[in-house]
Amino acid sequence: MVDAGDGPILDSVRLTGFCRAVFERVGMPEAEAALCAESLVEADLRGVASHGVVRLPIYAERLERGANNPRAVPRVLRETRGTAVVDGDNGMGQVVGAWAMEVALRKAREGEPAWVSVRNSNHFGAAAWFAEYATRAEMIGIAITIGGINHMVPWGGAEALLGNNPFAIGMPMRGAPPMMLDMACSVAARGKIIVAAKEGTPIPPDWAVDRDGVPTTDAARALEGFVSPLGGPKGYALTLTMGLLSTMLSGAAFGREVTHMYEDFARPQNVGHLFAVLPVTAFEDLDTYYARMETAAAELRGARKAPGVARIHLPGEREALLRQARLAEGVPVAAAVMEELVALGLRLGVPPLK
Repeated sequence: MVDAGDGPILDSVRLTGFCRAVFERVGMPEAEAALCAESLVEADLRGVASHGVVRLPIYAERLERGANNPRAVPRVLRETRGTAVVDGDNGMGQVVGAWAMEVALRKAREGEPAWVSVRNSNHFGAAAWFAEYATRAEMIGIAITIGGINHMVPWGGAEALLGNNPFAIGMPMRGAPPMMLDMACSVAARGKIIVAAKEGTPIPPDWAVDRDGVPTTDAARALEGFVSPLGGPKGYALTLTMGLLSTMLSGAAFGREVTHMYEDFARPQNVGHLFAVLPVTAFEDLDTYYARMETAAAELRGARKAPGVARIHLPGEREALLRQARLAEGVPVAAAVMEELVALGLRLGVPPLK
């Protein structure tokens, strides 16, 4: 059963339609609006509420205030047979990222790995959504991005110069959802703290520290401070590397160049991404690859289990199972998030969610 929490459970199709209508009201063309709406609702279907409809109000505000370009036209600045650099024209990250992934897929279909770096984009939502573009084509997909806010300090520092810089790697499986690693480099994505702050619920003490560097369970105080890197100095090194990969190959913003997604509406963010598509057949026969992946999955699931564990899951498997349940039963939306969506719809003249 889908847990409603303190808010309603909404049909995913109706929720997607609402998001699409909001994006259209703030100037996006129909196709691009549908793309962004799909990205948000897909995140909620998979249980990744930090990148779901909770982001709709800030996306709409940035588009309304001209911080993001609603009618961006991405373009390739330079390319080789297996690489490209894309300028996103300050468009929505979902639109720019999808466009760049299509460039990578076109190149990879010629039989060789493709890498596409991106500049002049914006926050692109859940990284797994892009990696899945490749897995649907029976290829391996990689999506990396720098965050839209600096909220992590370099290890030993006291100034936020890094984001949590998430990345995803998707590997296709035969007759099953892809193996999907999708993670931020912090203990928890800042979006999860935003959701907790809206809901008024506490966060675990290892998620973040307040502005004085003291661990806190208060989500509101955590948003004033810094997120904690996963694994201490290892998480710092990982987020630094993901940030550099997302920016140094494209000319996107890094370090003090990064503006604040929620506070700075005057300057383009110039968010950077890096996408890769690895055609399996460039390395291995496809049937052999699938057979070996099935063997690996069977070995992992068949491992002796710790007490109380009923099933061992592959990365992304829980999200895929939850998606199926929520497609059938509906998507839970926190009460505080629902209030924001209702207010947004009323202000923009979008028919209310029911």
